[in-house]
Amino acid sequence: MSATSRRALGSLLAAGLALWAPPGAAQEPRAQDRHPTDGVDRVVHDMSGEGDATSIELNPALLSDVQGFDLAVLGYRTTSDFTRGSGFGGFLATNLGFGLATGFGVQVVRPTLGLRGADFDLANNPDLTKLSFAFAGDFDDGAFGVGIHGVRGQGQWLQRPDLDLGALVRIFNYGSAGFNARLSPVDMSSASLPAHLTLTGELALRPLGTHHLELAVGVSDQVLRSENGEAPQRVDFSGFLPRGRIAVRYQGWALKAELEQVRASVLDPATLDRVNGEKALRGGVLLEGSWDVVTAGAGVHAGVSGGLDGVGFGARLHGREQGRVVWPRSIDAERIELGKIGDERELIELLQRVERAEQAGERSVLVLDARSTSAGWASLHELRQALVRVRNAGGHVYAYLEGASLKDYYVASVAEQVFLHPAGSLETYGLSSTSIYLKGAMDKVGVAAEVIKIDEYKSAGERFDRTGPSEPDKAQRQELQRDAYAQIVHDIAQARGLTLAEVRERIDEAPWGPHAAVDAGLVDDVVFRDELLDRISERLGAEVEFAPFFDTSPREHWATDPYVAVVLVEGAIVDGKSRGLPIFDMGFAGGDTIAQTLRDLREDRYCRGVVLRVNSPGGSALASDVIWREVALTAEAHQQDPRFAAPIVVSMGDVAASGGYYVSMGAPTVLADPMTITGSIGVITMHFDVSGLLEKLGISTFTFKEGRNADLGTPFRPYTDDQRARMQEGIRRTYDLFRERVAQGRGLTPEKVDELGRGHVYSGTDAEALGLVDAMGGLREAIEQVRKEAGLPARKHLAIRVLPERKSLVDLILESGRGPRGKVGAVGRAVERRKARAEGAALREALPLALDEALARIPLSLLFLPQDEAQAIMPDLIELR
Repeated sequence: MSATSRRALGSLLAAGLALWAPPGAAQEPRAQDRHPTDGVDRVVHDMSGEGDATSIELNPALLSDVQGFDLAVLGYRTTSDFTRGSGFGGFLATNLGFGLATGFGVQVVRPTLGLRGADFDLANNPDLTKLSFAFAGDFDDGAFGVGIHGVRGQGQWLQRPDLDLGALVRIFNYGSAGFNARLSPVDMSSASLPAHLTLTGELALRPLGTHHLELAVGVSDQVLRSENGEAPQRVDFSGFLPRGRIAVRYQGWALKAELEQVRASVLDPATLDRVNGEKALRGGVLLEGSWDVVTAGAGVHAGVSGGLDGVGFGARLHGREQGRVVWPRSIDAERIELGKIGDERELIELLQRVERAEQAGERSVLVLDARSTSAGWASLHELRQALVRVRNAGGHVYAYLEGASLKDYYVASVAEQVFLHPAGSLETYGLSSTSIYLKGAMDKVGVAAEVIKIDEYKSAGERFDRTGPSEPDKAQRQELQRDAYAQIVHDIAQARGLTLAEVRERIDEAPWGPHAAVDAGLVDDVVFRDELLDRISERLGAEVEFAPFFDTSPREHWATDPYVAVVLVEGAIVDGKSRGLPIFDMGFAGGDTIAQTLRDLREDRYCRGVVLRVNSPGGSALASDVIWREVALTAEAHQQDPRFAAPIVVSMGDVAASGGYYVSMGAPTVLADPMTITGSIGVITMHFDVSGLLEKLGISTFTFKEGRNADLGTPFRPYTDDQRARMQEGIRRTYDLFRERVAQGRGLTPEKVDELGRGHVYSGTDAEALGLVDAMGGLREAIEQVRKEAGLPARKHLAIRVLPERKSLVDLILESGRGPRGKVGAVGRAVERRKARAEGAALREALPLALDEALARIPLSLLFLPQDEAQAIMPDLIELR
């Protein structure tokens, strides 16, 4: 800022402040009164809003706002003969973890008037060096802080230190109150400089609930003052000194202004001696600009001297990104590839990336590569809701399509602009669900399936003992499909500004060519791949490049980070340990593995909460009960000791049915997505008899046994009537236990559970209405619920740890086959795993499309569950494509 500009701005401020000045103020010079140990002056004083390293000087409790580290320099130069506060300072603050932060500061202060030699109070305003140390502690809705400041003059030792006692109270996202008491020095006794006790308080309001607009009012009062070692006395001429400030922030810019009353001394025009004291108005304007982790700003003061009082400036290097100012350089856009969502871990990783984009606000640009989307509908709905939040936070979301299925387009429709390749099309044909029934083929080869189940809706065995769906199964499938379709149509209509009837009509009229899709309001433009970034750049008014969006949130703790554990129950539930078959894209949740994981978390003091993420059609009833028990014990531990035991909440994914629903009943809170498939409270067992096949092949068998039912379960003959009755009795016993678990967990009677159960599956929406789940929500809402139950503030950073650490078939091969001759170290093993997984994925992609489709429709998980045992299983019953 040039000298001419500073004078012009100062004159403008002074002219406005002159309207507030008392009569005669312009006739006699006024000199600013300021305590010499107050440190370098600044244009705006933030006591309660946003903290940084320089908060050591104002309110040490604000150091709790520092994320990672904060390095700041602060300077002030008086431009008037009658103002004080020139100097330069450096500050460093860091977050120590465990809710603690600390800071240090060094300032060189020149508190004399610009006249210097004519300063009437020169003896009490020597040049000083000020050393500061402070620490702050964070609690649920606020913080406290203590600051210690030592000053020394030239050739002197440090004097008795000043003491700051600060406090901060946050009122949700809309208010914040800050308070500071300064004892200068701590014992209020000084033989060289005046001693004082000053109290300062401020209330800041954010009407929008965001940092974009901040209004604050405050007051300061120098309660006690002493001179030359005398006893402290009440100051009689100052009284309360009110202040107000405003901050407006947009992207990387911040415009701040402050108006405050200060103490001043009226001087004799001839001798410049002090005549008396009065109050004066002083105003300041500050402009700051940020570029990610760097902030710099400058501003001016006016009002006390009748012109420009002083110029302040500062710069910061910090661990928390503050946005970016408008700048003629490229903008980083992050590509989101929907086709790479293969399991819950990949979905969670993607949700975390999208949440970081939401936190970045206006700086974020996401480009959805919506091709070959295969995730389930509940997962896509959860992802879509996360993208909505990015847009609501001011971020930008674009989508690119080529040959788009309904799943591709469903997620892409959330974007502010949808682009389609010139040779592409929208193949949004609607929803369909196809099951393969094997009874006819089994009859021909002589294999028979005996299915014992409870009850009519438990359709897991119908693929083996029927040639088509039963009426109850047909009814529940149609109901689920209608619910999902209604949600899809509603979301697309809302995003594209169409009516529900128009969306249904456009789906029925698919496929759509590129230009016809534009005319129908389904896409916004037709572009080649190489033109995509150019079109986005035109809309944003800046060059756009693809780059990953890195997480810049710092590590907050020296030791292990406090974390929320997301425990996955994914795939069919089996006895024993978890395992997987990557080539078939299948995983099995082992009851022993999940149970041990929950036990370990109860003993881990760094675990602040557990989210049981269930995406399973069920499986072994015994393994389901083993997991249920550990979930219930985890919930019970938190109920008995809520301060130190982690709470547990269930988050349901695409499917949480039968055994997947069973394991959820141990938790006090269960959340589901509207498109989750859940329920299926029922039990089934199946017996396969291959005696007919053996007879066709000319193979005979003979069984030697001791015990009437020693051969129960053998595949070489069907059940006897007695064995069938015994199996029916065992199924009933397991069902009664399942029903009891549900009744206990949901607060229902066993009769009501039986009415809702009998194998019936429900959408998440219907499950909430029936009391089978507590509320709608995804992983984000589950983590928020865990925070609430654990008493953790929403703004406190917590890591997310996904457990258990699954060992795939590739990992097992690497661990068992390579041995000591292989690459040594974690890096070498990681390289081998990535290479092997890439080869496995390539093998999977090389399968013929027809074979891949057939494998997707065959309930392969049933082949890995033991027959003739009670199963709480709903296979891949509803596969909506």
